[in-house]
Amino acid sequence: MVTRLKYVLVFLLLTTTACTRQQYYEGLKAGYRASCLEYPESEYADCVDETETSYEEYKSQRQQAIDN
Repeated sequence: MVTRLKYVLVFLLLTTTACTRQQYYEGLKAGYRASCLEYPESEYADCVDETETSYEEYKSQRQQAIDN
């Protein structure tokens, strides 16, 4: 978990230019997916599967959470 946070923080620091929300989301997904390489092989697929949500799905889920 700490390693994931490091990747996310480094990524955010490097990409604090004017990006769209979708670009931020995709970048965070890429950083998270890269951190999956540190997991044992038995957990790698599950880790990568967690990054498969598209931006549109994410937006929909986020809006539902806000509305409830």
